[in-house]
Amino acid sequence: MGHLTRRHLLLLSGGAAAALAGCSGDGSDGTDGEGDGPTDSTEGGDEQPSSLAIENTVLCTEQPTGYREYTEQPEGTYDPGDVVWVYFEPSSVGTESAGEGELRFEYDLIWTVTTPDGEELETMTESVSRTFSESTDFSTVFLVVNFSPAMEFDGGTYTMDIEATDTIAGNTATETVEFTVDAGLEYASGEFGISTFEFIESEAGGYDDYTPRPDAEYGPTETIWYYYEIDGFAYEETSNALTPALQITETLTGPEGEIWSQADIPLSNRFDPSTDLDTYYVTDRLSPTEEWVPGEYTIRFEVTDGHTGESVTESYTFTVPE
Repeated sequence: MGHLTRRHLLLLSGGAAAALAGCSGDGSDGTDGEGDGPTDSTEGGDEQPSSLAIENTVLCTEQPTGYREYTEQPEGTYDPGDVVWVYFEPSSVGTESAGEGELRFEYDLIWTVTTPDGEELETMTESVSRTFSESTDFSTVFLVVNFSPAMEFDGGTYTMDIEATDTIAGNTATETVEFTVDAGLEYASGEFGISTFEFIESEAGGYDDYTPRPDAEYGPTETIWYYYEIDGFAYEETSNALTPALQITETLTGPEGEIWSQADIPLSNRFDPSTDLDTYYVTDRLSPTEEWVPGEYTIRFEVTDGHTGESVTESYTFTVPE
């Protein structure tokens, strides 16, 4: 090809765009400039390129405004209601005559979004084409697709499979990109931490269903039952589940300050969407191997919210009389 004028073109059509560096899209000449695009192109319907690849694929924060003019989405991570923009460049461009002094190119685009569970969320198709003067430089063509979900995304890693077909040259290329959606966090009511703690006579029957042991005194062979409620923690809410990320470390200290036991307490962290997490409680017990030594014992709880990284510590005492 001879000297061509480099320009920018942008065409939006229902979620897909075809573009050239530096034009307004009216087919008139733009400003001269330098570019480093790898695109092979044909002039006036001459021999067409024999292959096509998708290059420089970029997840973007918003609609790209020109050739390599975009804001890359940090770490490819979006909030649940965001529009996902994907910029990419074809390695070749087939063109055909569109009349005296004009050339035309066209791509058929198909892009499919798949959920973290491997289910196909949606497939979209679009044809994008433009006609330009023969002096246009097609070496800086770029393409854009986007996906705007009908409802907020669930959290997780999604894939987008992109297929681009140069309908004039007859070449097809595919590419797969991954993006991550941060699940929106909800919160149980109250301030984060243990809101209610009781030593009790036996295992609790449910939320707020127990018999307190007001003096917290136990015999040397008795099992120490206790009940507590946790407020203010974060959880992910999806159509399938409510998912907290609570972790508890329990440390028992004896009358002489020695550590009798230390354990990470397993917790349920996945609930049906109809569950009222304002009624989150734990009931647990401690039993002596043989007998408790007389004196005062301290149970220390460290509660960590894995979603927020926040931790709180609370301690409670019970007594084994002489």
